[in-house]
Amino acid sequence: MDIDRNGYRDGHLSRIRGRRGDSHGDCRCRHRRNRHRLNHACFRAHRHATRGRGCTQSDRLFPNLQFLKAADNKGVLVVGNYGTGKSHLLSLVSGVAEQPDVLKVVKNKAVAEESKDISGKFKVIRLEVPSNKKSLRNIICGRIEDFLSDEGIAFSFPADDQVDSNKDDLSAMMTQFNEKYPNHGLLLVVDELLDYLRSRKQHDLILDLGFLREIGEVCKLIRFRFIAGLQESLFDNPKFQFVASSLMRVKDRFEQVRIVRQDVAYVVSERLLSKTKEQKAKIREHLQKFTPLYGGMAERLEEFVTLFPVHPTYLEVFEAISIAEKREVLKTLSAEMKRLHDEDVPPDQPGLISYDSYWNVLQANAALRAIPEIREVIDVSKVVENRIQQAYTRPAMKPMALRIIHGLSVHRLTTDDIRTKIGPTAEELRDGLFLFSTMLP
Repeated sequence: MDIDRNGYRDGHLSRIRGRRGDSHGDCRCRHRRNRHRLNHACFRAHRHATRGRGCTQSDRLFPNLQFLKAADNKGVLVVGNYGTGKSHLLSLVSGVAEQPDVLKVVKNKAVAEESKDISGKFKVIRLEVPSNKKSLRNIICGRIEDFLSDEGIAFSFPADDQVDSNKDDLSAMMTQFNEKYPNHGLLLVVDELLDYLRSRKQHDLILDLGFLREIGEVCKLIRFRFIAGLQESLFDNPKFQFVASSLMRVKDRFEQVRIVRQDVAYVVSERLLSKTKEQKAKIREHLQKFTPLYGGMAERLEEFVTLFPVHPTYLEVFEAISIAEKREVLKTLSAEMKRLHDEDVPPDQPGLISYDSYWNVLQANAALRAIPEIREVIDVSKVVENRIQQAYTRPAMKPMALRIIHGLSVHRLTTDDIRTKIGPTAEELRDGLFLFSTMLP
């Protein structure tokens, strides 16, 4: 069987073909450019990742946004790294809340059912928090005032030194809002909140967190709802330990919806690597002959098939990198697949993209090279690479040796301290990089 990599156009596995002349060849995947389908994949990922735990991510999301049933509503924080679909999820939630027709594109029946209570029930305010010296209160209240003005509602929040209770002010605002829209709630969708909070000085940050707590508290009293996107968890983040007591009070009034590694893998498989049943069958047939060579592959074969041509460990290592920012995983993998666009999968090798290939991306990024820890790992890696190029006595094994060095270099960045004496075993390297050579006995 011959698997053709000519299917990786625009980051999609669009074609897998059989032998020349095979009547089952040229199985084509349709492009999935519809934005709502991508967002639907994010929703399905959340349910998939929490299945069997008694509480799904959507159980935390929709009940806290609805206002039709009496509940202890809280604010919602969506936590996910760059490139994991966090902003897309916020877009879909706000779209469903604002436009009832958007619910039709949500194909997951359980999610569609859960989101009925918010479908078309809200007017939506969208805000990306800017990097400036304004307080969080002034940024949010100013955006609400602008929105109300556009809707023909005259309302102004009091100045900072005139505030007795932010909850009372938000309640007064909603009273005027509901005079015009008696059947609607008001949903505030905020993105890039964490970058803004990181820039704040301690005193200012405490005031911002106090306002955030009041927002979470007022959600159970009025039809005002709040959902925000964060790159990292706010409440267990060591960078905010100096305001731990303030954070604990905020945490009581917010639910977190996390996009974890399983979610990222699901989005990757749906957005970049969608396959037909016929394609999966051909991939499965190709990979099965390698299962005796690698530990755990047989047990995880369906995961390998779903993510093909990406090795599942690639995403695990990518998620664990602690020094370099975990940005644009989808873009990185898409670029990898475009690079392999015109190459065939070798019939005698698995043909998977493993995490050692990310080393070239790291070295090519000037901004990352400026980080001292990464620069030091690059320098040491180059020394070892030069030794292999100049003194290794088995030329046929050099490519594998270099892959091992690149894999170890990437793995070094998954530790909190690059000098920590910890790393993958020989078996873990073999299985994580799918090391393969016809020269081995």
